[in-house]
Amino acid sequence: MRLTRRAKKLVGERVELRRHSRRNYPLYARWYGDEEIWHLTSWAAAPLSRHDAQRLFENRESSSTDDSFAVHLKDLSEPIGIISLMNISKANAAADLSVILGHPEYRGHGYGTEAIELVLRYGFEDMRLHRIGLTVFEFNAAAISVYRNLGFREEGRLRQAIKRGNTFYDVIMMGILESEWRNARN
Repeated sequence: MRLTRRAKKLVGERVELRRHSRRNYPLYARWYGDEEIWHLTSWAAAPLSRHDAQRLFENRESSSTDDSFAVHLKDLSEPIGIISLMNISKANAAADLSVILGHPEYRGHGYGTEAIELVLRYGFEDMRLHRIGLTVFEFNAAAISVYRNLGFREEGRLRQAIKRGNTFYDVIMMGILESEWRNARN
């Protein structure tokens, strides 16, 4: 598995995945501090502070186990989201997927799906991964539907592992193997 030569940009029909620019860190901080995004995606106890969000992306820049991109609509300078392969394991040829679309007006138009497709291709073809996994909260039906449509399979549940308000919810573990991804494309 090659991790030393990372793609600078991944290009789809409507979406481009570009390397992060520090000038976008304040925008990322707004997203990671947003209550709705936190509710739908984060294991953290609360939305991140501006400082913690900036530190997160500074750490990703130098990480050998994370590979992260800003999601852009083609020809737009401001990103609409973030997508990453996290916890990359050379020994197991595996990684975890993380994705958010920060602007609500861009959700539900297939941009996230296209970004995930680009990252799956990058992970399986360029990085030679065998498996890409993710976790999703049981109440995030839209994300679960997208993941299933892309070929991810439910692999298990962490029962009542995430608390929102006064309620505990299951966390669904999903994954896709390189062979499943190739078969779905044919």
